[in-house]
Amino acid sequence: MKKYIFYTLLISILFGVKGISFGQNKIDCNQVLDQEPYFAKHQVVQTDSLFLRDIEILKHCGDYAEVDSMILKGSVLSAFLHTAMDEGKPATYRTMIDFMHEFKTTQDYRQFVESLQLYRNLENRKVNLAEWDLAQPFFVMMGFTQNDIDDFKQFIANPAYHNLTYIAVYNLYMKELNKATGSK
Repeated sequence: MKKYIFYTLLISILFGVKGISFGQNKIDCNQVLDQEPYFAKHQVVQTDSLFLRDIEILKHCGDYAEVDSMILKGSVLSAFLHTAMDEGKPATYRTMIDFMHEFKTTQDYRQFVESLQLYRNLENRKVNLAEWDLAQPFFVMMGFTQNDIDDFKQFIANPAYHNLTYIAVYNLYMKELNKATGSK
């Protein structure tokens, strides 16, 4: 399940979901921490006002760093909460915050932060085979095998892609793979 959470984080990064930030309203953490978050029972959209309230409560009461705002996505929070619930914990903001604090001590979290740093390094960097050594670790973290790495490197060698960023070319590559395998 932890690998599922890690890959859910990476996928949300790749498909352009940015962190959320907004003003703090007066929130009494003592009153809300034992309440059930909206996302516990609802499939949410990032712009849903009730979900945004959940995020506001978690940010205010959870004392998260800027990098943690990337984790505050409906699918990721839901996966976290359901993992905690599978362990017998109640569906509350407190459970969510405790789970997140525990998650931040794991190797998966350290890999997430490292891959986020690699992603940020690549998101605006144009494809350049001379700099492939800078990009390759990110794709290894994404789970690429050596064959995948070799195939992707051959894909980016196409001069038509040299004005695109690594992330843009990665998205094109995945579309090509999906077409070849008949996936959507």
